[in-house]
Amino acid sequence: MIKIDGKEVVIEKFPDGTPRIKIDPFIGYEGAVEVTWFYESNDELMYLIFIKKHLERHIPNEFISLFLPYIPNARMDRTKNDDEVFTLKYFCDFINWLNFSTVSVLDAHSDVSVALLNNCYNETPKEFMEYVIKKIGEEVILYFPDSGAAKRYSELFPDIQYCYGEKNRDWKTGKILGLTVRTNGIDLAGKNVLMADDIIAFGGSLHFGAAELKKRGAGRIYAYATHTENSVLDKEKGTLIKDLENNTVERLFTTNSLFTGKHEKITVMEV
Repeated sequence: MIKIDGKEVVIEKFPDGTPRIKIDPFIGYEGAVEVTWFYESNDELMYLIFIKKHLERHIPNEFISLFLPYIPNARMDRTKNDDEVFTLKYFCDFINWLNFSTVSVLDAHSDVSVALLNNCYNETPKEFMEYVIKKIGEEVILYFPDSGAAKRYSELFPDIQYCYGEKNRDWKTGKILGLTVRTNGIDLAGKNVLMADDIIAFGGSLHFGAAELKKRGAGRIYAYATHTENSVLDKEKGTLIKDLENNTVERLFTTNSLFTGKHEKITVMEV
């Protein structure tokens, strides 16, 4: 979905599948235009090109910014072999070619993506996590799935104790085989915990984290992810959804940057 100054752009299609796009002709009269792209498919990249070129033509010399909450292709931030395509770089090349005045993203999965985008500002998820902590309404310990996330997020909340996980992963398949919790000297018995990550697909990292936290006597466990793929609802492959439905995890909090599904135990916050 693409919006201009908060208004969704209606995109229809001709019989041959090509788009018919209409944009309010009065957009841009206030001196700046913000284009927001809530990624749903790669088809939208072509729509974005058409929209940006239209804005350049009809309101030249305006400040046109892009808000891209979720950066597509961010998981492909490096290649290991010559047969792998560096999709993140080429995606960023497209965005840079469109020459937006600024590009704002939310809690980018990889620092590489931020470095590849021109005039890019990476917004932290602090306001969303603060809302979640307030909503929980009780003291929590923060848990992060790895040391990298621990460093990134703990700096946002220096007054809250935290622990983190060390994953045992099969690097050929990417599958998580197990996890060890590094407690930082915290006695987790009876403590309520908020697990936090930038993105989840099936929720494996948080699933293993919740299991280990429970072994250490943790009380109520909650989960937060800035970006959540709809695959989290897959009851065959999904692991976190099972934890939600058997009450191992009380609730998942996420944003609408990517998630478009619904579940009674998932709270969605608007960016």
